[in-house]
Amino acid sequence: MKSIPTAGGPALDDPAGRRPARGERRAARTRAAILDAAERAFRAAGYRGTRMEDVAEAADVAIGSIYGHFGNKDGLYHALAERSVELFGEYMERAYAAGATPLERVMAAGDSYLRFHLEHPGAFRFFAMGDTDAGPVMDAELRERVSGRTEALIERFREEIQAAIDAGEARPLDAHDLSRFLWGAWNGVIGLTLRGDRMALDDDAVAACIQTGRRLVLEGLVAPSARDAAGDALARLVSTEDVDPG
Repeated sequence: MKSIPTAGGPALDDPAGRRPARGERRAARTRAAILDAAERAFRAAGYRGTRMEDVAEAADVAIGSIYGHFGNKDGLYHALAERSVELFGEYMERAYAAGATPLERVMAAGDSYLRFHLEHPGAFRFFAMGDTDAGPVMDAELRERVSGRTEALIERFREEIQAAIDAGEARPLDAHDLSRFLWGAWNGVIGLTLRGDRMALDDDAVAACIQTGRRLVLEGLVAPSARDAAGDALARLVSTEDVDPG
């Protein structure tokens, strides 16, 4: 997989070809370890229940290292929010690398959304659910960056849908409306894992629901000319589990 840039810090591999110095690589690894530990901690205990000491212990770093990288608890929380949207962008790239046709790429996006949740459930909460546990309010600049990146991801998804329509694979629907519907549907199903009542779903149930939804959407979306003699869709429901977008 491509290296994932973290908010305010360098990626472990520079896309321009420059190999970071040893100190930079060490700092990037430390930063990533802190963010990973904080993601788990905020998910388990919420913003108010998370102690910086616990994050430091889980990341195996001195507590001063956290303050050095992120300033304070709010800064750590905000860095996680920004990293989450960048991380999700990496997962969406898997979808676009997995499908051989535009419609397959559209449908693979649902699988990528699921795998993002399964592998980074804490990041899903930051990206999809917003400030669900009374965390600090983002400043206007950070909120604009996160919102802008999210909007760009949805716009890219809309373009893939339009490409499937233009290729004759998908029915001539409104790509803007369909992109928002599918985005919201996946978000809503995965969001059921956060409920505290009998409507809550575990990961296996969520995976089954999304797979069922992908089949239904594919059969309803595919154009008549893109079906086989039996009337089934020619496009496959591909998995993104082992895809490297690079």
